Amino acid sequence: MRRTPVVERQQAGLETARQEPPPRSLGLKLIIGYKLAKLPVMLALAIWLTVAPRSAYHVAEQIADELSEASSLWARLGEWIELHLSTRLFRWGAMLAWLDALSTGLEAILLLIGKAWGEWLVVVGVSVLLVPEVLSLQRKPGWLKVCILLVNAAVVVYLAARRLRAARAKRGPHSD
Repeated sequence: MRRTPVVERQQAGLETARQEPPPRSLGLKLIIGYKLAKLPVMLALAIWLTVAPRSAYHVAEQIADELSEASSLWARLGEWIELHLSTRLFRWGAMLAWLDALSTGLEAILLLIGKAWGEWLVVVGVSVLLVPEVLSLQRKPGWLKVCILLVNAAVVVYLAARRLRAARAKRGPHSD
């Protein structure tokens, strides 16, 4: 049987499709691990806030009471929680928890199966959070806020650079 150029290209395509994806870097493994650890927590929170909002409200009240009776630092936090507790807050919290759980699950799945746009989805999602983090840091600076901001910024830079390098490599060395 004579091979045509079309058949040869199809067979070559099958061979490249069967190639194993490159091993994941440590950075990507850490991001995937974080997403997989966060997913059940956010799902449980979303379910709890949706199914038993009164129970969640009661727990928040108990936490606020316990904090109010603690040292002066924790007492201020307890008072702040008591002041801001509302059923409306818990409804919004449930919606945000569902949104976070769904986006985290989608990101984890896409990263696990090696889809490039999964990395872009994480870049966009984390980038959106950088603005409120900077504003929060401006309003009331703290070391924990700085650390969270730096980690999130590093994730954005790492994944964006990774995707841009892959795009350049795909175009080839002489396409500039």
